[in-house]
Amino acid sequence: MHIFFPESKKGTQFSISGEELKHLFVRRIQKGEKVGIIWENKLYLCRVVEKNKKKALCEIEEEIETKIPKLRLTLYQAVTLELKTFETIVQKATELGAAELVPLITERSFRRREVILKKMDRWKKVSREAMKQSGRTYELSIREPASLEDLEPPSDLNILLDNFYEGKPIGSLELSGVESVSVVVGPEGGFSREEGERLRSKGFLSVKLEPHVLRADTAATVGVGIIMNLAGS
Repeated sequence: MHIFFPESKKGTQFSISGEELKHLFVRRIQKGEKVGIIWENKLYLCRVVEKNKKKALCEIEEEIETKIPKLRLTLYQAVTLELKTFETIVQKATELGAAELVPLITERSFRRREVILKKMDRWKKVSREAMKQSGRTYELSIREPASLEDLEPPSDLNILLDNFYEGKPIGSLELSGVESVSVVVGPEGGFSREEGERLRSKGFLSVKLEPHVLRADTAATVGVGIIMNLAGS
């Protein structure tokens, strides 16, 4: 089922226009066909009742039951040197149910803050497309970049993915009663020794992903995915 973001809602009908209407035409969706509509954190099954070059009208048939994770996970991701790779991380974090994503500036990360800020709109667009693909109805909050030096442990459980330190296996984490988790993932090459020590001294728990050293985007995807599933989300 193809999913769209409507421009407005009137009664039991949604109106699709602009870029979303272009996508509807690209998908060759015709009058009478059914589509999904995301509106105010809900997903609806709708039937296209009108379609022209200016708009498409979709009539609600039923609300589709969706799941919002109980666990609130924030991913602090060091900005990858190849910014295209960061788009993949945004996409996967959205699909896996992370609540927030914070681009993190570290010693070995991409460090030009002004460039990162210009990429924010692009990353939000990538996230919205991932919402449509996955049927997620709530937005991923992508916050402005933060420096690792300023990072304090904000959650019930604060994790540092660090395969260069003898940390705790991720599968052994106990998440019973934990409502919020922060996960810090490094750039290509990982964190420096000093960065790891700084985060651990602040209360971040070093956790390992086994058996091999992973790329930054793989580590973020696997780490978030395992934690969300351990939490039953």
